[in-house]
Amino acid sequence: MLPKNNQGSVLVRVIIVLVVLAGAAVAFFLSTQRTARVKAASRDTAVDAVTGSVMISADGGYRDLPSEAAGKVVECNIKQGSSFKKGDVLVKLDTTDLQRGKDEAKRKYDSDKERAKFILDNNPEKKVAEEKLANLERLRKLGNVSDDDVNAAERTLAAIKSKLGLAALDDKKGDEDYKVLIDGYDLLLKKMEVRAPFDGAIESVLTWEGALITTGTPVARVYSHSRIVAAKIGEESFGRVKVGQSARLRLLTYGNQNYEATVSELLPTADEAQRFTVNLEVKVDPKLLPELLKPGSSGEVTITVAQRPGAVMIQRRGLFDANKVFVVKDGRVQKREVEVGFVALNIVEIRKGIEVGDQVIVDRLEEFRDGQRVRAEVEN
Repeated sequence: MLPKNNQGSVLVRVIIVLVVLAGAAVAFFLSTQRTARVKAASRDTAVDAVTGSVMISADGGYRDLPSEAAGKVVECNIKQGSSFKKGDVLVKLDTTDLQRGKDEAKRKYDSDKERAKFILDNNPEKKVAEEKLANLERLRKLGNVSDDDVNAAERTLAAIKSKLGLAALDDKKGDEDYKVLIDGYDLLLKKMEVRAPFDGAIESVLTWEGALITTGTPVARVYSHSRIVAAKIGEESFGRVKVGQSARLRLLTYGNQNYEATVSELLPTADEAQRFTVNLEVKVDPKLLPELLKPGSSGEVTITVAQRPGAVMIQRRGLFDANKVFVVKDGRVQKREVEVGFVALNIVEIRKGIEVGDQVIVDRLEEFRDGQRVRAEVEN
């Protein structure tokens, strides 16, 4: 029989061995248990959205700006890439000959007017007739001439005045002809300036100072500062899009930067690929719009067609087979069939089958099965 001290020593060693074996068993169990990355279901606004590709163009596209007159370019205020305001003079032609003709027409008109006025005011025939009539009226009062003599003098003066009146009508017609002539000169002078038809910018310069151009010659290729932001929407989604719906625009030029927009117009016809066009109004400072939305830029748009606040939402990557998820509860995997609502890019609405706080597996779904024991690792 062993002494008591030896018995105690053996008992301690047995206990230590059992503890080690138990720890090893626990370690082995834990090492064979899979870790499941989970994300808790939460409440958020469920959004039903339609996506499409976007292309930006200048309103009216690029267009050639022609000269309405022929002549020599004496002023050229155009530079590639430069902006202009509606009405700015971009190109001016030599107006020397036209201005000289206009000045000469005015000089002749003024001269003819002065001569006509002098003749009218100082007509000798009229003066003689007026003096004769006045003398006959005086003599009639004295009884020295008859009424017939006075009446004859009155008729003579009236005939002279009628003749002068016809001359005045001719003079009035001359005024009208002069106005038409000057208006013609002013119109030609106006055409000698090529003015900006809208607020825009120069895409390319097609003339220079000193160039001799003909009527209709393009002087520059221009585009408007007004923009058309057109989204292409698939036929299956177009029916859900309405004017006034909010949208989010992302342009490839600016990476992940998003811009708020609104659906402003729906075009009724589809293109060759059966895609319909939706025009968007982008919510940016109008002063920044021409520079921000460059013609030819492309991107993508997400149009919100419906939304439900306070919905149960999970990560879209936790959904498989269209309507199934894995949930970790009490350390075991539960396979659940769910009713799916609105589906967005990264999240999905669950109408039935999931409650807020349920831990949904969101990674390596193919590695799990219903009833499997796992350790849950919560994803932030």
